[in-house]
Formats: sequence, C-alpha cells, structure tokens
Amino acid sequence: MSCTVLLPVYNAGRPLSVAIESILGQEEKEFEFLIIDDGSTDESARVIQEYTERDRRIRPIYHAENRGLAATLNEGLELASSNLVVRMDQDDEALPHRIGTQVRFMRENPGIAVAGSFVYHMGSKPAFDRLVELPAEHDDIVNALRSANCIYHPSVILRREVVLESGGYRSAFKNAEDYDLWLRLVRKHRVANIPIPLLRYRFSTAGMTLGKKWQQMYYAKLAMLSNEAPDRPPELVAKAATAALEELGKETFLEQVAVGTVRELVQLHLWRDAATVFWMFSRQLPIQARLRMLRGVLEAFAYQARHVRGNRARPAEA
Repeated sequence: MSCTVLLPVYNAGRPLSVAIESILGQEEKEFEFLIIDDGSTDESARVIQEYTERDRRIRPIYHAENRGLAATLNEGLELASSNLVVRMDQDDEALPHRIGTQVRFMRENPGIAVAGSFVYHMGSKPAFDRLVELPAEHDDIVNALRSANCIYHPSVILRREVVLESGGYRSAFKNAEDYDLWLRLVRKHRVANIPIPLLRYRFSTAGMTLGKKWQQMYYAKLAMLSNEAPDRPPELVAKAATAALEELGKETFLEQVAVGTVRELVQLHLWRDAATVFWMFSRQLPIQARLRMLRGVLEAFAYQARHVRGNRARPAEA
C-alpha cells in the first residue's frame, strides 16, 4: 500500500461520483481509500456504498450525525492505515498521475511534512480551466503564509504522524482549519508545493455569501495572530482578530471578494454561476460598490470576448 486517500463527505451532490472515480482511476493502484460520510442528508451515503461494493480499496465510515470537518479529518488521520495521507475533496477531480507523483515526492524528500501542488481552477470544460501556480519552495511558502494561505488543502499529501503530533486540525478555526495547521507545522517542519498541476479544483458557489467570506477572513486572521503569539490567551487573540478586521474595512473587503469571484467565474466560462453570484452579491453591497462591481464584470466579459479560447493552455503533464 502506497498511501491512504482521505475523503470527507457531507451532502456532496452530483460531483461526488466524479471525485471518487478520479481516485479509483489513478495510475497508482495500491492505496487505501478512506471515505467518511459526516451525517449527509442527501444521497451521498448511498453513492459511497455503491462504489464500496465495486472496489475493495474503499473503506467507508458513516456518521449518524454531522461532526464537522475538523473532527472528521482528525478521525480519518487516526484511522488511516498508511503514514502518507492524500487529501481529497468531494467536488474536485484528481488528475490520473496525482497519487503516484506525490508518493514518489514524499519518499524522495523525507524531510517534507506536507506537499501540495499547482492546481487548475475547473472551468465549464477542461479547455477553460485556469492554471494556478503557487510558491513551491519551503522558504517562499513560509513568507507567503504570513499574509494568506498558499497551499490548496485538497491538493496535499501529508505525513499523518507529524500532523497528529502537531495537534491535528482545530475546530476553533472554522473554514480556516487547514491554514491554521500549515502555520503551526512550518514552525518545526518543512513544506512544499509540487510545481505541476495535480488537481482540478472546483470553484464552488454553493452556499456562497459575502457574510461567510467575512467570517472566513475572521478565522484566517485568528489563525495568523494565534500563530504569531501562540502563548497569548485565546480571548485576547480573538479581540485582536476583530480589531484587524475593522482596520481592513468590511465594505472594501466584500467588494473585492465580489468582483474577484465573478471575474474568476467569467474566466472559467461558468456563465450561469457568474450571473447568479453577481445578482446575489450585488444585493448585499451599497450602490456605488454595485456600480464598480458591474464595471469589473463588464471588463471581464470584454477580456473573454478577445480571448475566446480561455486564458490558459495546459502545459504537458508529468
């Protein structure tokens, strides 16, 4: 067995089958596939069971109630049969050479605790995917992590013993559990991003609101400040995170998120999602911000009209 693939699931919907099949179709065949359904109320458990009956590598776990992502991931790390754990999300697609590439990398680099990769933001079809390049070397990643998360969580392979010894995932950092973990790990361990794309990352808009984006930024700030002063009392860290958000400015931040999100969806040729998010976000912004958002969207549409083949050509894949 080369590794354990860990896939947490909660109300995954239609993309779940694509995610599972992308793992089962890997060029590397010898792995454990640990799928944990965290109390889904849709058809996710049935889909998992159907695949389990067809492939012996799948090891399903079913929760009667939802426990949350951090608890589910920590459970998966405890249950994993291999020390090398590949993370996967329920709505993404692993490229066929992903597991083999990452397992080889970790075996050749025993000092690396976590390795992500470049990713494609998933377009309406592969021709419209957008390549996302990230800092690859440890020192560059550490510098980038001081201001933002530069490791895509569903792209990583990690050493379970190192992660568990570091405290695992912490539920106090909702929607930023991975960022908090990376910040803690790099204090003592080395990390990397393999500089080739190994994952098609779905730019999901399901349940997206500006309020959730603001909440996510709060927990990201909380992770940053907690890492800067790990011995500081939690209530003081929380107060500092709130103050940092106030300094950032809610209206300016949300406007940037709204424009950036719609621009990205347009570049990916996800026209319906772009229109839905524009309408949803525009109702949450003041009139001047709406007008600036509309201008940004029109500029993105104009750019796409000039570049009808999308804004990337895939490089040769390893």
